[in-house]
Amino acid sequence: MNFSISIPRQITYTIVPLALIIMGDSILYVVLPSNFEFFMIDSYLGIPYEFWIGFILSINRFVRFFSNIFSVKVFSKLGFRNTILLACILGATSTLSYVVFKGVLLIIIARIIWGLSYSIFRLGYQLRVFTFSPSDYGKYLGYCLGVQRTGSFLVVTLGVLLTIKFGIFITFVGLFLLVFPALFISLFINNIDISKYSPNKVNWNLSYADQNKNISNKIVLISFFKFTSSFTSNGLAIATITPFLLSINASIYSKEVIIAIAGFIVGFRWIADIFFGIIFGTMSDRFGRKINIIISSILMLLAIIICISGINFYLSIITIVLMFFFSVSLETSLDALLGEISPENQKSSIVSRYSTWQDLGAALGPIVGFLFASNLGISFGYYISIFMFLWCIILFLRTFTNQEKQNYL
Repeated sequence: MNFSISIPRQITYTIVPLALIIMGDSILYVVLPSNFEFFMIDSYLGIPYEFWIGFILSINRFVRFFSNIFSVKVFSKLGFRNTILLACILGATSTLSYVVFKGVLLIIIARIIWGLSYSIFRLGYQLRVFTFSPSDYGKYLGYCLGVQRTGSFLVVTLGVLLTIKFGIFITFVGLFLLVFPALFISLFINNIDISKYSPNKVNWNLSYADQNKNISNKIVLISFFKFTSSFTSNGLAIATITPFLLSINASIYSKEVIIAIAGFIVGFRWIADIFFGIIFGTMSDRFGRKINIIISSILMLLAIIICISGINFYLSIITIVLMFFFSVSLETSLDALLGEISPENQKSSIVSRYSTWQDLGAALGPIVGFLFASNLGISFGYYISIFMFLWCIILFLRTFTNQEKQNYL
């Protein structure tokens, strides 16, 4: 079996700037909670500082509910290359602002700027991939995911050491300076005829009601599948992994060891993206998106069920890792299938709305997980995930199996 990993240079030129700029966002998740005094995070407006820490780390996702769709118009107005250059500048500005303009309100503004920057970057690399053959969508999207996560993984694993040795301020200034190689690489990006992939006006309707009914139903299903996976792996699991492990620990390890284990598992989430994104993407190109989606989602569902069963502490850890592993395969195949079935002149609009569903899932995961934790237990959010996965799998089988039968007849 031959899995070619040849990647067009234009895809690399488009994704590497994001890998460099995203470091300022990724390190904030490690540094801010334990150094909130440095960032002057206090009980602003009489609200506890703990709330503001969580709000600051999630506000960029809520911003993307709007910026994902608005970024379509930015690309159309400025052109592809210039918009990526703008995203570099906005992202780097947010990184520097964290340590220059301190305090709750100013850092929230910086996070809003980052939300807009990331929306542009993500839509940009997806549109770039969609200029190539649909048969390679999975491989190319998996590659982009891996490159992006490489930046996050490097800065998170080395970030604490950098802040200890050089201090928080110097570390963030150094990350800001990465804007210069990012801008330089962006200059090699060729422009794309955005009008080929964009509608005449921005559509704020997340239901895809403007599409052909048959296509619309499929895209809605794919979007909710993405929402469910993102809710579980990017939101719920990452946010609640420490309290979940503490709840099933049974005094096997100390709290400090549990936190370290949780950090290792989250690190694996990014490692899985880096090393397996392109492999799973290539597999979906080779064996088919639909079969990949069905197998990955069923395996992910089984991993969740075994994980929360509490049979064994170590078994729960293994199944959490497997859940992250299968989510990479599922989400890469969903992205590729979306690009494959979307009408050419609507791709940018559809992808932007699809990304909003992803962000909504990731944003709601932690909220749902902690909202019911005190009364129903930290595992309750996973029961919601199980229900949503079952619903998605059944509808996916009905929708796409019926289509295959019609095509055969």
